[in-house]
Amino acid sequence: MPRRYRAAGLVAIAFVGGIGWGAARTTAQPGTRVFTGEVGMMVSHVKSGQAVAFERTMKRVGEALALSEEFDRRRQAVSWKIYKATDPLEGGALLYIALLDPVVPGADYWVPQILNEAFPTEVQELYDTYARAFDEGQGQLLMNLTRVDLGLAVAEP
Repeated sequence: MPRRYRAAGLVAIAFVGGIGWGAARTTAQPGTRVFTGEVGMMVSHVKSGQAVAFERTMKRVGEALALSEEFDRRRQAVSWKIYKATDPLEGGALLYIALLDPVVPGADYWVPQILNEAFPTEVQELYDTYARAFDEGQGQLLMNLTRVDLGLAVAEP
């Protein structure tokens, strides 16, 4: 089995297992993305060929947060990290994982709202680009996560 399929399989097992063992999906209302866990996770399936558009839009989200006058928005910018799977999934989709660690309590992570606050004249174009990037049938999965303390420590040499 090629390495990329093994990696994709392990990622899939981890997500399915995480959902089954207590990682709750967000129960946000349409138009909001408020996480209730210590850590939030967004798993995005992006169409092959849409990586540049997706990353460009997410960069604008980061700029909007970092340049905001609101302190909580700037805190969101610092804690929002995005990772891209090295290999595409079966069918060619690209997997992006955003970890929001820690979540800013009560903060809304809804991308269109963040973009609208900073770039009201560009928001429609940015959102359309963002929405078109998602792989049909997969889209985005949102989860609340809680750390598990394994009680491990590293002894100093």
